[in-house]
Amino acid sequence: MLVSNILFVVAGLLLGIAFKGGMFLFLIPFAGVAAALGYMNLPRVPGGKTASIPVVTRAMRATGLSPAVAPEVRNMIKDDSAEYNEPNSTLKVNQVWARVDADIGKSTGDLLQGLKRVIPNAHSLILFMPSKNPREWGVRSHSCDPNTQIATDVKITENSGILSQLMKPDVDRLLEGDLMGGRSLQYYIDNPMIKSLVAVPILDRSKNRVGALVVDSLFPNAFNQATAQALTYICSNIYTLCFKSYSSAKNYVEQQQFSVLYHYQHQFFKTMSVKDIYRQIEEYLKENFYFDRMMLLAMDRKDDSQLRKDRTGRVVRCIGIDADQFMGKTFTLSDVGLAILPFVNNRSIERTFGMGINQYIPRINSQEKKNMDFRQLFAMPIITDASGEVTELVICLESRMAGRYMEHDMELLKAFAGVAGFAYARACQFEQGKDLATRDGLTGLINHRTLHENLRTEKIRADRQKYNIGVLMMDIDHFKSVNDTYGHQIGDVVIKGIAKAISGEIRKEIDTVARYGGEEFVVGLVDTTPEGMIETAERIRKAVSLMEVDVHQAEPLRVTISIGAFLVEPSFHDMKKAVNYADQALYKAKEGGRNQVIQYTELPIDTSEKEV
Repeated sequence: MLVSNILFVVAGLLLGIAFKGGMFLFLIPFAGVAAALGYMNLPRVPGGKTASIPVVTRAMRATGLSPAVAPEVRNMIKDDSAEYNEPNSTLKVNQVWARVDADIGKSTGDLLQGLKRVIPNAHSLILFMPSKNPREWGVRSHSCDPNTQIATDVKITENSGILSQLMKPDVDRLLEGDLMGGRSLQYYIDNPMIKSLVAVPILDRSKNRVGALVVDSLFPNAFNQATAQALTYICSNIYTLCFKSYSSAKNYVEQQQFSVLYHYQHQFFKTMSVKDIYRQIEEYLKENFYFDRMMLLAMDRKDDSQLRKDRTGRVVRCIGIDADQFMGKTFTLSDVGLAILPFVNNRSIERTFGMGINQYIPRINSQEKKNMDFRQLFAMPIITDASGEVTELVICLESRMAGRYMEHDMELLKAFAGVAGFAYARACQFEQGKDLATRDGLTGLINHRTLHENLRTEKIRADRQKYNIGVLMMDIDHFKSVNDTYGHQIGDVVIKGIAKAISGEIRKEIDTVARYGGEEFVVGLVDTTPEGMIETAERIRKAVSLMEVDVHQAEPLRVTISIGAFLVEPSFHDMKKAVNYADQALYKAKEGGRNQVIQYTELPIDTSEKEV
């Protein structure tokens, strides 16, 4: 015989003796201990599941758990419309709750079976516990004669007959010896005539009523005060058993959730890219949180010349309902929107929206698409400095279900935000350091060395896919006289303006532009034709010629550039020589009068008198 079965038998024997009353009542606590030990020694299959685990048929909440005796802590709050994202971790959590549910059901069921055998003349034993509503108790376990049918969907409420008296704080037991010649109780389907009834409430540690244990009989005067007292002790043990079981499950779930958090922390430490941080934040939220819409908002890299209220940001990730309306949307800290508030006050916010309220509260700004279906919003700032005063990222979750985000969800997301903030700051610092090594400090364009690396990489791709690369070398005309006349500060303004004009005429995600020297720029045009190369060069030349620089005089300063072009066809492989050929064509453009585009030819060019 299994150890658990032996312990349950011992518990039953002790209870049988205790029901004789008198001095034997002291055996009831020992019976409860034996029953608890029997539960703890139930046989389990590999992986920790009990042999009686049922098939999970309902989705249940992955978060927001709190220790309680009632099964409602594991029940999903039902909603007719499924949420956009159901966390991948839900199935694992469902299995935990199903295992606990099965274990408690088996233990309480066995306990009631044992009590039925030792309580003289007992007909049925019913254990009631709260359902989703704490003021509504449903059937949790029962033991009855084989020919008796129990209505397992019946509920005890404050006005539902004789058993509802147990919900009153001044009623500590029901003991009816002769129910007026026989009475049908609400939890029966076949309506047997019950003559006797004893029932006691289940109390939690704060003496709140969280259920009841009911025993009835077909015989009059079947129970006495000793029976009621014994059931009180049993209810105390049932509460302890349920409380410990659900608390253990809750702790296990939280351990698993923080284990996942540790995994992402480990991944963060291996990540040095800001875009990868965005992606990992999105993956974590999809794995662990319900939502109908998720947004990740990021401030643009800080410009010390900007006032705080004028700082700009954008939505860098958005999935769910109306995601296309919000993805990439820009904002400033002066905009009025719920998702922007955490940037301003460095605190999380939670808002619940009522049904039928026509006033819409913007998430980003008043121009966004309005959706009145959302019932709850939770936004968490991601702090990126040790002082806790700088927020560079905000996570915003929205649900069409009110009460979706509870205290546990908020604490879990807060812990994740702390890890993500450190990783984000680290990635930003790394990329900033990388930019200092690879980019020009004045214009933000890549530098001479990085240009050649990019051109070599692009040439490998071009050889594989058989396309041309256009190389444009350009130089500011008469730039020395600009510095001599207006000073180097104005010269820097001119260089920055030209860099911006060039960047505006090329494909930002495809082509390459670099500051090659003092007043020289190089552009690499990917997958172009001879005509396309010259057309782009002419657009750049015209854009620069239209640029005006305020020099605090009657007329603004205007400058021009000369451009040399060389087309790198698949048969040509030396990219350094390609840049040199474009440079020779640039010299020819300057020699021919400046402010023009010249394409390289095979004719030799004498560079001995090249202008500096």
